[in-house]
Amino acid sequence: MGNSGSKGLSEQDKAILQLKLQRDNLHKAQTRINLVIEKENQVARQLLRNGQKERAKLALRKKRYQESLIKQVFGQMDTLEQLISTIEFKLIEKDVLYGLQEGNKVLGQLNNEMSLDKVDKILDESDEAIRYQEEITDLLGTRMNQADETAVEEELEALERETKKTVVLPDVPTVRVGVEDDKETRNEQKEDKPLKTQKTPVAA
Repeated sequence: MGNSGSKGLSEQDKAILQLKLQRDNLHKAQTRINLVIEKENQVARQLLRNGQKERAKLALRKKRYQESLIKQVFGQMDTLEQLISTIEFKLIEKDVLYGLQEGNKVLGQLNNEMSLDKVDKILDESDEAIRYQEEITDLLGTRMNQADETAVEEELEALERETKKTVVLPDVPTVRVGVEDDKETRNEQKEDKPLKTQKTPVAA
């Protein structure tokens, strides 16, 4: 009697549930990755102040890649949500499942970017850190398009200008203070010294 009305979840219901779980996981991942992104930005500023422009660029490239992963998954989930809600779900069921699998893969990539320790490796000079920097450079070369690279260059230039503004050196005096002081002292002495009056010889 109790089982007569229960047929379990449909494939469409399962897909909706999976999508909801994926979205919840992404929101959690986004909160953590935002901390990493902020740290990447701080590291880039520090590297620019140290004159290490290429490493600063690498930090910004990582940041751009992480931001693109978040946008990619959110965009994909919006599309899947629309597909799942359609009455033709049976016709596109395989596409939806494939999309969910791809979303999980990107979430996995995001999880790999969660470590704050990895951000600090861009600052490190050890052999291990340098190998990591080279690996990340090669990896990003295959995962970032030209538009991303252009955006990174523009952000780097803006950050460089901002960093230079915050480290403004005082103007160098254009006159030699010691020399000018000596001149002023001599002038004052001349002004204070009484003028010698010439004695006119009196005729005998």
